Amino acid sequence: MQEENLVILRALKQNIEELAPPIEAAQQEIYGGDQEGLQNGLDLIMSDLTMMVVMLTNIDGHLAPTELELINDIRHVVYGHGIRELTADDYMELFREFLNLYPNKRLTLDHAPSSIRLLQTYDEEHDTNLAKKAISLFIQFGEAIVKANKKEDYGEAMLLENFKEILNSI
Repeated sequence: MQEENLVILRALKQNIEELAPPIEAAQQEIYGGDQEGLQNGLDLIMSDLTMMVVMLTNIDGHLAPTELELINDIRHVVYGHGIRELTADDYMELFREFLNLYPNKRLTLDHAPSSIRLLQTYDEEHDTNLAKKAISLFIQFGEAIVKANKKEDYGEAMLLENFKEILNSI
């Protein structure tokens, strides 16, 4: 784990852990007693973050080793070191996971992740501002991913800026 990422990863972990229970509560409020359709809040936000990475890094069709390392680092910080590491071979599997999460969406960054939409619902019901906190988390992690391979990728930066505009318009 790179030292420069350690501070950001610890902050992300704290925010993710804080946001997971309200995500679960929002699902409960929306879907009621249908436990089968509910997702673990931690898993949902981590899946959304991972899918954002897939979308940002797909512009060049390549997941740089430093980008993959950062993805695995956040997974280790949140889930612990017992979790299986993702490899470059898992990249296509991540696309399949995205399609499972968003079956009616195209593979674009033109909509808010499910976790943020759920937090918006929670905020409305509980007079909180957790969706904005999640938006900051997504932007912070997106910026870290775009900078991870230490070379400027105009396409990734442009996609991130577009995604930030969408998130900030919420």
